[in-house]
Amino acid sequence: MRKYENFDKVEAYTGEYERLEPGGYVCRILKIEAVENDGTKNYDTLLKIAFDIAEGEHKDYYRRQFDRKKQSNPDAKWPGMYYQTVKADDLRYFKGFITAIEQSNSGFKWDWDEQKLKGKVFGGIFCEEEYKGNDGKVHTSVKLQWVRSADKIRSGDFTVPEKKLLKGNVSQNNSQVDNVDDDPDLPF
Repeated sequence: MRKYENFDKVEAYTGEYERLEPGGYVCRILKIEAVENDGTKNYDTLLKIAFDIAEGEHKDYYRRQFDRKKQSNPDAKWPGMYYQTVKADDLRYFKGFITAIEQSNSGFKWDWDEQKLKGKVFGGIFCEEEYKGNDGKVHTSVKLQWVRSADKIRSGDFTVPEKKLLKGNVSQNNSQVDNVDDDPDLPF
């Protein structure tokens, strides 16, 4: 058999992989984009937030996951994404998101410039969620469900929600990125 050029540089796939467990993690926003509604959605603005875990045993989890996927798929998308909707007639959830960011970043005050959120930390509560895979089978993944202050996560002052069971529709992927500077691998 001939020797393949990149054999020594390729990471071996053994079927084992790092799995993120449901729980609380301190995360960092790597990239953010505000998308205004074109009149077809039930929100006014959508914040698309690429993030990664910033502290602890799973620090840079989504970077490692992305790098592994990118080896076999050059078009791989960043897996750590969170989508925050903003509704003019109900700002409670958006204000909760912003409050968590302000509480997590000493001296930061929201001024309606979403780009200033880049590099900020927040606490994330992750839970298991079922989805229907391309193979038609039901699978489970761990997704960012709620944003809280980083201090609540660090102190353990949070509750992990029950597993979200599949109800006919496949849920949107709420995922994240590592480098706070512009990264061409991010989805926007």
